[in-house]
Amino acid sequence: MGLCCFYASQYDIALTCFERAIAIGDDQVLADIWYNIAHVGIGIGDLGLAYHALKIPISHNPSHAESFNNLGVLELRKGEVEQAKSNFQQAAKSANYLFEPVYNVAYLFYKRGEF
Repeated sequence: MGLCCFYASQYDIALTCFERAIAIGDDQVLADIWYNIAHVGIGIGDLGLAYHALKIPISHNPSHAESFNNLGVLELRKGEVEQAKSNFQQAAKSANYLFEPVYNVAYLFYKRGEF
């Protein structure tokens, strides 16, 4: 609900939705809530917020592959290639059904000339 409000430019309602969700969520749900908050950070251009909001789901659920994948993208934007590669590989290992981490690490290898 918070993401829907955010993308509909209802920022005050979006923040209220996220606050309520954090207050009543358990550990498994909190990982997804903070992952969604990271999308808000990316949407407003606050990559610091997004980075920290992606670290929190991993503390609640150490195999939250989506967070690892997006952390890898943010690390790559910062120029931390090895950390990005590690995050992509961890995401692919945590959830072998996701194609994004596999694509991202393959693209990273391609750009580095490692075929």
